[in-house]
Amino acid sequence: MTEPVKNRRYQSALRQEQAALTRARILDAAGDLFIRQGYGTTTIRQIADAAAVAPDTVYATFGSKARLLTALLDIRLAPGGEASVLDRPEVRRLREERDPRQFLRTFARDYAAMSERVRPASEVLRTAKAVEPEMAVVREEIEGYRFQFMRTVVEWLGAITTLRTSVERAAQVVWTLASPDVARMLCDVQGWTSDEYAAWLEETLAETLLPHP
Repeated sequence: MTEPVKNRRYQSALRQEQAALTRARILDAAGDLFIRQGYGTTTIRQIADAAAVAPDTVYATFGSKARLLTALLDIRLAPGGEASVLDRPEVRRLREERDPRQFLRTFARDYAAMSERVRPASEVLRTAKAVEPEMAVVREEIEGYRFQFMRTVVEWLGAITTLRTSVERAAQVVWTLASPDVARMLCDVQGWTSDEYAAWLEETLAETLLPHP
């Protein structure tokens, strides 16, 4: 007698849910260990033990420690599980904004909040290349994605106002000012709040990109 289709579907959905919970547990454990003791000294065995899974499960889920770190960055960039940061509700609202100054205000506030979530893991990636030179390639790959995102944001802004510089130069400016490194220096080193960083970012981008009255 064959297994009922509904029962098979239920079991499949249950397995998917269990796999998602296991993945989340591994990411939580890895994030805690990476930030607390550093990327280089954290082992897959330690992550597996903290997540209460076998090391083979970590490898089967993520492939490598490097890809585990990038997955951690992805989930902090898009905690809602969106496939791309462009699919996040905050970014979709940004795309619909027609007022240039409000556009920059919305972008700055969202980026400051996102930076607060991502910065600890981003700092792990920044320092990881000191112990694993190949991590420099991973960081370069992620910076490339970040630049493309900033360029897309600038293109949206350029569609509703006249920029004071070219799209490419404007994207370079936004990529630099709205970066984990700048946010780290201002917030983590100098003690700025997220709101102070957002206000500064908005004002600086407005002065640099928007036409003067």
